[in-house]
Amino acid sequence: MRSLGEDSIGNTLRDSHLNLIYKEEGDLVALLKSQDDLSTLLELVGLVDGLADTLSKASNITIFAPTNQAFAVVPRNIPEGQAIEFKNDTIAIGALLANHVFEGVYPSKFITNIPTFAQTLLDGSYVNEIQPFSNFTRGAYNELVRNGKDVCVISGEQTISTVTAADIMLGEGITIHKIDTVMSFGAPLQLFTYRSGYFAMNTALEASKLQLDIGLVASEQGLNISDYTIFIPTDEAFKSIGSVLASASLKTLQEVLKYHIIPNNVIFSTSLGNATVPSLQGADFTFTVLPDGSAWVNNARIVYPNTILFNGAAHVIDTVLAPGPFNRSSLKPSAPASERLAFPSATPVLSLPFSSLAFAGDLMTYTTTPELLKTVAAVVTASAIATTTMVSGMASTTATGKPAQFTGTGNRLYPAVMGAAGGAFGVAALLV
Repeated sequence: MRSLGEDSIGNTLRDSHLNLIYKEEGDLVALLKSQDDLSTLLELVGLVDGLADTLSKASNITIFAPTNQAFAVVPRNIPEGQAIEFKNDTIAIGALLANHVFEGVYPSKFITNIPTFAQTLLDGSYVNEIQPFSNFTRGAYNELVRNGKDVCVISGEQTISTVTAADIMLGEGITIHKIDTVMSFGAPLQLFTYRSGYFAMNTALEASKLQLDIGLVASEQGLNISDYTIFIPTDEAFKSIGSVLASASLKTLQEVLKYHIIPNNVIFSTSLGNATVPSLQGADFTFTVLPDGSAWVNNARIVYPNTILFNGAAHVIDTVLAPGPFNRSSLKPSAPASERLAFPSATPVLSLPFSSLAFAGDLMTYTTTPELLKTVAAVVTASAIATTTMVSGMASTTATGKPAQFTGTGNRLYPAVMGAAGGAFGVAALLV
């Protein structure tokens, strides 16, 4: 399972009496009852048969516990909001709670400004009549990171949850942190591209008819490649090669888009190094990490990393990739994107030849990006480690210079759907 830990640093702990250790096993309900601001969580846990007992008997899990106020502001026009309001959908409630239970022990002092991507107990078994809530093998990911002196969790839909009270221990195996915002589920790929304004990728995927089950639209059926990594070029990147796209055949478009996908491996930027990895199209990617902390795939810079999707991870890049070998020595990191085109004969256009938008009209758009998502470390560098040590005063490092992590091996709480092979750890050895 995963261990839940709670921390609030940088702000004075509002409830200092919460830093207690509940020695007895099986008293999760008693702990929640003792906290007036966790009564909604207690009620929701009680709606899922056997959940309180199962959690109480768990070992090596971390629970991020939303406060009553956090639950109160969840929009009521989404499935989990309706479930909170009407207490009528135990699948949605179970999925919501599972997304707050992490497999492993994450004490607050070991969460640094170098992100940790940790898996929760939210897997593909949570499906109601409206939607599946996630489709990662072994559980959806959330990002643990320090924002100054605050400990935060970054989940789907650009949601940031800040810990308000930390490191409440339940027995020896469960850590609990209170948070001020309920975590969000990752969006399907094309819903994310629409809401975040990456319309070119959205329309290109629509036009390509890839027939891949990567969370394009709710009704999409095709080859399931859950646990994938995708690189999303900006609209400007697509327009800069507009002349090529205008004359490209459907097969060419499909090959180019498949070259932006890594199947069966969830790769976050903090795991990147100088290495090559095969794409879904078949040709390899060449990854480069520079001392300045920039990360590159072929000749494209990763400009916005680590968006957690419904069943994969997305990185935004500043040029469109072209299938084929890439020599790292040819990379010119100081050159603008317009001079690093993978299609050197291309000329720019004002509008693209694609027009059909998936999820057009959806009202939830990201009009602003939280500052934390702009500034959080993308890759592990020597300077980032030094800053971590300086800021937290608590982070330790291993002999390799990488941050030490204190996490335990979890025991599963819920049945998992073990469909896709690989997973996040399959590529780690290649990239580190």
